[in-house]
Amino acid sequence: MRRKKTPNIDFIVGMAEEFVNGGDYWNFTLDFMHNFIEKYDAMCREDEVYADMINYYLFQKAFDIHHDDPEDKLRKIMKKALKELKFDDIL
Repeated sequence: MRRKKTPNIDFIVGMAEEFVNGGDYWNFTLDFMHNFIEKYDAMCREDEVYADMINYYLFQKAFDIHHDDPEDKLRKIMKKALKELKFDDIL
């Protein structure tokens, strides 16, 4: 089996996607920041530009500001942040 090139990036983006698609609100709000901080250096080694984009779109612009918001509002904000992350024409 072939090993992924960006397992840490995939993990963080996957957490956000899972939450947006109906994942557990409490697990996400409790674990996202911890996992993001823990994996950020490794994400930068995998792809520094994309890690910075993840930091801006998913963490700074969405989660960090809105992590205490109601579940439905946080899902909408994270969904929009994921869309912006994937739409950005830097990639």
